[in-house]
Parts: sequence; C-alpha cells; structure tokens
Amino acid sequence: MKITVSYSLPFREEVGLREEAYEMAPDSATVAEVLEQITRRHSSMRKFINTNSEETQRRHLVVAINSRLSKLTDSVQDGDKVTLLLPVIGG
Repeated sequence: MKITVSYSLPFREEVGLREEAYEMAPDSATVAEVLEQITRRHSSMRKFINTNSEETQRRHLVVAINSRLSKLTDSVQDGDKVTLLLPVIGG
C-alpha cells in the first residue's frame, strides 16, 4: 500500500522535504510502523520519534492521518496522508 507523509516545520527542515511517498505492507500499518519507516529513511528524525510510549511521543511530535489526530496504534490505510506536526503547548 502507498501512503504520503507530509512534514510540517521543523521536521520539513530536518528531512529536506515537504512530503514523500512510502510503500507499506499490503494490508495496513499502524502509525508506529510508519514512524519506524521514517526513522529508517531519515535517521536524523530519531530525536523526535519514540514509539515506546504515546505520552513520550506526543512531547516531540503529533501525528495526523487525513487531518485527524491519531495514536501510535491507529491504522493507516492505502492512500492515507500522514502529517507530522509540532505539538503546541499553551495555557
């Protein structure tokens, strides 16, 4: 299956791309698996990606699938757009 990964700032600067295509396993993949593929392709992204804990991960980046915020265990389907966003903290 084919998905598109879109990078917002500062991740765009880190990988040098706005977006790129990824080939995943034929059925479906999880957000965690997509993030692992990203770190295989762009080792510098390891400083932002931690798939061991949802809470730890959200401190560094937030993932949206087709503009909806997602969790590490959420499924990604063929044709989906996965966007990496900088978390916003306010009060």
